Amino acid sequence: MKLQLALDSVWSKSLEILRSVISYIDIIEIGTPLIYREGMLAVQRLRASYPEAVILADLKIIDAGEGEATIAFEAGCDIVTVLGVAHDVTVRGAVAAARYFKKSIVADLIQVPDPVLRARQLLNMGCDYLCVHTAHDLSREYSRSIAVVQHMRDALPDAPLAVAGGIGPTLISEIAALNPEIIVVGSAITAASDPETAARMLRRRMDAHAHS
Repeated sequence: MKLQLALDSVWSKSLEILRSVISYIDIIEIGTPLIYREGMLAVQRLRASYPEAVILADLKIIDAGEGEATIAFEAGCDIVTVLGVAHDVTVRGAVAAARYFKKSIVADLIQVPDPVLRARQLLNMGCDYLCVHTAHDLSREYSRSIAVVQHMRDALPDAPLAVAGGIGPTLISEIAALNPEIIVVGSAITAASDPETAARMLRRRMDAHAHS
């Protein structure tokens, strides 16, 4: 079970937080707001500073799948996100780029009306992970992600799941108990008064389930 840190703030603050928590993090996510601010330069800088790190660019690709994924992979990303609601041609293009560069694709299921049906299709198209994602704007519905993940796990017991959206101390144990491959945490670490302590606590709760 991997812990992914979503960096969404300005570059200087994101880098400061990352330096303090890097020992607890498996995947560094350059979040969509940070990509809007810094573009692929953020990927290049992180790759130079952390040559061995796994870096994900949350591009949320909805069109031009192969071309946009290629931009990220050429900049140094290991993983790129494509929206599950994107056209199949777009998804296949992103997957083709990932295969060419020997990298990975996460399909984000945000706003997908039938997550299980679409998940099967996305896996058949070659996506490497499926992300159950509760939107930031639906802050009161984060707890619903547990039910959705449980539904996905029941229907697709071997599916490589990631879970994102509002995960912090109150949800992480329940999410970890469902054995996703990746748990994505953002503000529970980045907005904490002590990010290092927050990351350590979340990591311990994840590891407790991984070893139970």
